Amino acid sequence: MRKFIWVVALAAACSGGDKGGSSDTGSGSGDGGGGESSGDGGSDGGGDGTGDQADYINTAVTPVGDFTGFEAGYGGAWLNTDPTVAPTEFTLQAQVLDFQEDTPVADATVDFYLTDAVTAVPELSGVTDPGGNVAFAVPTCTPLTYKTSTDAALEETVPTFEAHQVYGVGTSSDTLNSVSTTTYNLIPSLLGVSVQDGKATAAGTAYDMNDDPITGAQVVVKSLVDDSIPDGVVVKYFVDSFPNRSQPETSPDGLWVAINIPAGEWKVEMWVSDGAGGHLLMGQSKLTVFGNSINISNIYTGFDSVKYPSSCFASR
Repeated sequence: MRKFIWVVALAAACSGGDKGGSSDTGSGSGDGGGGESSGDGGSDGGGDGTGDQADYINTAVTPVGDFTGFEAGYGGAWLNTDPTVAPTEFTLQAQVLDFQEDTPVADATVDFYLTDAVTAVPELSGVTDPGGNVAFAVPTCTPLTYKTSTDAALEETVPTFEAHQVYGVGTSSDTLNSVSTTTYNLIPSLLGVSVQDGKATAAGTAYDMNDDPITGAQVVVKSLVDDSIPDGVVVKYFVDSFPNRSQPETSPDGLWVAINIPAGEWKVEMWVSDGAGGHLLMGQSKLTVFGNSINISNIYTGFDSVKYPSSCFASR
């Protein structure tokens, strides 16, 4: 699934199937469901980087997905619930693979942040062997962030972050992603976007209540401090897992990418049309963004937090 071009790799990495039910974390407020006026959308299928929400959230198409229990969007509360199964430590057998070629990445540094917050010093760190393998003792049912990187002087890869990972009960192994420098520049090039030095990229899939991709969703990047939209961020979408310059919202693959995000603390909100000229906030993901890096982050309907796997709930 991760051959030929980065888009196919993106579809595989954002499918949600290899993380034991991982999702996004954080708390914080949204803008509330509905009330956003419809914009003109533009012809290039994404926000134009002006910092105006109407440039990013303007779809009028009826979204396709299961929104049961959250049809009205965010109204002051998310569906976040804490797990009922206590965390237990297990040995995670991890393998770092190149995001495009699906080949092992040797001598890659893997950092785990057990509080799901990227700090100066990770709680766990290791280096992969020639087969891209490394093992860590990590807890189940606990949100984590990992980072993969290689020797910066070689300029072979960019730091790759995947936040809000949750390993369900019974997990034993996982594939971690490493994005090459060449790959990092490929998608923006295909979309006609110039990557700005010091900025970052975020990418993921918009999911419904059944963890299936949503058709008709749009995303916007906002500040965690004041909800402002940073100038210069470009959001694009895909068709059949291939970048499409004129696609105005998610297609059935649910894929989105936000390019040229400044370093800092941001949230990526997911919106859909309410059918009456406004829009509903359906989910969001919080990101700590570092320059010249990529953040892989899916957005789940109803959640501004971790969507724990079912094995983390005793009654499920």
